[in-house]
Amino acid sequence: MTSSAVVRDRPGHRTEWELGPVRVTVLRFPALSVSAPSHTDRPDRPDRPDRSGGPRMWRLILVSEGPLTLGRGFDATRLDPGQLVLWDPWEPFDAAAADRARPPRAMVLHLPGSALSLPHLALRGVAARPVSSETGPAALLARFLEGLAGPAAAIEFPQAAWLGRAAVDLAVAFLSSVAERRDDAGPLPRQAALLGEIKSYIDRNLGDPDLSPTAIATAHHISVRYLHHLFRQDERTVGGFVRERRLERCRADLTDPCLAGQSMAAIRAQWGFQDAAVFNRAFKKEYGITPGEYRRREGVPVGGR
Repeated sequence: MTSSAVVRDRPGHRTEWELGPVRVTVLRFPALSVSAPSHTDRPDRPDRPDRSGGPRMWRLILVSEGPLTLGRGFDATRLDPGQLVLWDPWEPFDAAAADRARPPRAMVLHLPGSALSLPHLALRGVAARPVSSETGPAALLARFLEGLAGPAAAIEFPQAAWLGRAAVDLAVAFLSSVAERRDDAGPLPRQAALLGEIKSYIDRNLGDPDLSPTAIATAHHISVRYLHHLFRQDERTVGGFVRERRLERCRADLTDPCLAGQSMAAIRAQWGFQDAAVFNRAFKKEYGITPGEYRRREGVPVGGR
């Protein structure tokens, strides 16, 4: 394992950083097309893993030089320098230069849906809507991404996971601000806001082995039936969301060099997995590899079972 968090570099095309739960890609043009599955390829669930074994990713794109277009034909979205846009995981992600005389450059933040506290329907509502990054949370997110991709950036593995979590927090702040000020929709509906609060509560209590639908519903003074209704509106289940978030935290900790001395038992227990067999099965189902194999593949010594 190298000391740098850069995982791939294709001269003239793109550079990628793995930052814990997220990935950052710098795309350099004039000609580059990156395709995601088409409409005919859609599975039923928004977070079903893709062919590589990971969850489908939402993309936040910042154009630093340009302009460029995303999408196809009459549905294409034009982005000018300084604009941010959220791109739906299920929409074709075809990026192309809009002006051959001005080769574009863009930074893409890849975000698993389960890492975002906003409801899926709220995210769909703000997707493909370019936003200026001149002020507010948009400006903070843009400066953060530009700093990561700047020539002076030297991201080391111990800091990568922390930077990834910071990127998620900034992305949520930005997307919340966009959703709240949409002229045609007004503030987020009460149900969507409540679901966001519940997801944040779950994130804060992932290490509690007694975190259950009953405990979550009680903490928010709602019935278990209504809790399940809220998550069905978001096209997922309560248990599935808790499991995904716990697995993401475990995966990040398993590759954190600062935690190399911790056993896998300690890491899984910290995030609410009390049974080793259940944890191993869930991890392999989600990522296609056992926790131990994943840790060894990433070059982190295994501190125990």
